[in-house]
Amino acid sequence: MSNKKQNEKIKDKEVFNKRNNKPHPSNIKKLKILITIVDRSKSLFYLDLLEQFEVNMQMVILGKGTATSEMLGYLGLAEPEKAVLISCIREDKIKDIMATLQEKFQKIKNGKGIAYTISMSSIIGVLTYQFLSNNQNIKK
Repeated sequence: MSNKKQNEKIKDKEVFNKRNNKPHPSNIKKLKILITIVDRSKSLFYLDLLEQFEVNMQMVILGKGTATSEMLGYLGLAEPEKAVLISCIREDKIKDIMATLQEKFQKIKNGKGIAYTISMSSIIGVLTYQFLSNNQNIKK
């Protein structure tokens, strides 16, 4: 048996309870909603950046800020047209994601933004959880 197949079998045993094919409680990671507000022109860049962290579900809402140019200057934001990125992420990835976003907000010209998370209190269904958490080890 190949090394890859052995690793997959071990992973399957760790994640799922054999009797009922449900995720083992110790391996369930909490999910959070990440809200990222960036200049509209940078939205594709940040969507691609977040995909590196196994984000399966993202949504973009286009918006236009109402802040004065003086307020935009205080916040370090360049243009009033914004994109609000809504991403479903695993709690164990938050620290890395926020550190990466902070670095990009500081280094990219006109790439500043705002990012924060909101807790998810419940999800209906194992398959929904598996999709959102990027855990595609589905047993039948």
